[in-house]
Amino acid sequence: MKALKSVRESLNLLARRDRRLLLLIVILQSTLSTLDVVAIGLIGIVASLATGTVTGRLASVFESVQQRVGLGNVDSTSIAIGLGAVAGVLLVSKSAVSLLVTRRIFTFLARRQAIISSSLAEGLLNRPLLEVQQRSSQTVGYALTWGVNAITIGVIGQATIFVSEASLLLILAAALFFVDPVVTLFTIVFFTLVVLVMHRAIAGWASRLGRESADTQVQSYEAIEELLSTYREVVVSGRRSLFVARFREQRWHAGRVQSDLAMVGTVSKYVFEVAVVVGGGLLAVSQAAVTNDAKSAVAEIALFLAAASRIMPSLLRLQTAALVIRSSSGVAQPTFDLANDLAKADRSGLATVEGVGADDRVMRGIAEGHRGFVPSVRLDGVGLTYPGASDAAIDGVSLDVPAGSSLALVGSTGAGKSTLADLILGLVEPDVGTALLSGRAPGDAIREWPGAVAYVPQTIALVNSDIRGNVALGLSTDQVEDERVWEALERAQLADFLRAQREGLDTVVGEHGVRLSGGQRQRLGLARALFTRPRLLALDEATSALDADTELAISRSLSSLAGDVTLIVIAHRLATVRGTDQIVHLDRGRVSAVGTFDELRAVVPAFDRQASLLGL
Repeated sequence: MKALKSVRESLNLLARRDRRLLLLIVILQSTLSTLDVVAIGLIGIVASLATGTVTGRLASVFESVQQRVGLGNVDSTSIAIGLGAVAGVLLVSKSAVSLLVTRRIFTFLARRQAIISSSLAEGLLNRPLLEVQQRSSQTVGYALTWGVNAITIGVIGQATIFVSEASLLLILAAALFFVDPVVTLFTIVFFTLVVLVMHRAIAGWASRLGRESADTQVQSYEAIEELLSTYREVVVSGRRSLFVARFREQRWHAGRVQSDLAMVGTVSKYVFEVAVVVGGGLLAVSQAAVTNDAKSAVAEIALFLAAASRIMPSLLRLQTAALVIRSSSGVAQPTFDLANDLAKADRSGLATVEGVGADDRVMRGIAEGHRGFVPSVRLDGVGLTYPGASDAAIDGVSLDVPAGSSLALVGSTGAGKSTLADLILGLVEPDVGTALLSGRAPGDAIREWPGAVAYVPQTIALVNSDIRGNVALGLSTDQVEDERVWEALERAQLADFLRAQREGLDTVVGEHGVRLSGGQRQRLGLARALFTRPRLLALDEATSALDADTELAISRSLSSLAGDVTLIVIAHRLATVRGTDQIVHLDRGRVSAVGTFDELRAVVPAFDRQASLLGL
């Protein structure tokens, strides 16, 4: 039942059109089973002709057909040779065509991996930040790659094989029953018992190994990420051997799991090889005990072996498919969990990929100055409590930020500054109250005017690409004009440095920007935000890693945007917010004061004390 549930969940990830196409291919493959049936029937006739045991209903049917095709005077030996040749051609043809169809199925499914992965990725990115953060980056990465591969190739692909092989066995059993009911019943009962015993013995093992494989792979990714991200601390503290030892232990475990998974796939082969020998022996002994007719016994054994030559490979593929479905279901469990959570959050189904035209919308918005977007912010009694927390992170905050003005959020660590900014930008949704951006819900406004809002975090995330690719993050570089990239770099005070580099915009920053200094990474993040010429710009400690001269130059550049661009600044250093139109002081998620710099000094002692210490 669990395997059927996994197949059902996997098929639901395919588009309806793809499911119909897959069904047609499976029907085609199943109809090929008739070639096997005809071939086995011919082999049965050949065996009967060779031993002279064509009797009863089969004899009358054979004689009638022989007369109709004009072979009434042909001897049985010649007919047996001819029928054997036809049977061989049918068996070979069926195998060849089945191989081509199976190849087509797996090619079809491989191409659907990108569609499923991208749909899940977009569905995840459409969810609020708090939901996204519930999963580690390693788990998400695994679910969108290896998990999707397990679903398409391991579950759906093997399910198609299971259906086609089951169809073959049913049709073959019906035809063989017409030829020889005794041998057919013996073959069905014998191999059914073998399959049931073997499936009961190893199906649960395969499912458990699949889940362990998923867990060990995610843990290995996490260990690698931890090792690389803490490289300096690990080396300086002399703890490299501890990390390596833990990683080695995880890989040993993963290796054992993969070894057992490989073993699961080979057990069936050896069991069926033994089963054919045992089955033939049992049939021979039973026939010898029941009848003294050696020719009939030989004919029945020959028919059993001929049937087993097709039944055993089919049963082997059937059993293997069932085991792979069970193990792949465990491997794909993180993907199933992700898909189910997204479906619950959006009952209309998974989001569709924006596809062609997304780049054009951004570039058109830049060229048109994000026409129609009004960079105003309004909060009305918004509140947010993080899952598992007893106190609200934001409690009843109301704000009105006119278009073209500047707002600073200040307060002690943990006061709720970044959370309030996330609410304004639509990264999280309030539990109570209303947040509006350009008169709409922030998420809707950002989808309507892509690029009109930009955000610079304190820690800049850079991709392992060149300067151009990092500034125009996510956009096709063939649509990006270098002049606009240089314009953004000029405002971020990074252009002079890059012009001095031989590669210029082609300078590769390395993974996580390791080839740049902390200040250069921060300026590159600022250039990325300015590239789309946003109408609303949010800065979260965006100049914390800069020297005083560079910070002053950037502040002047940002000041030139006043009146046209709405600025929202989060800062601990009060010098960066002194010239903003209004400052909001937060204390434990609540607004304790709102006003200009001097007005806050008069009503918030802690703010006044900090300003005095800084000589402001």
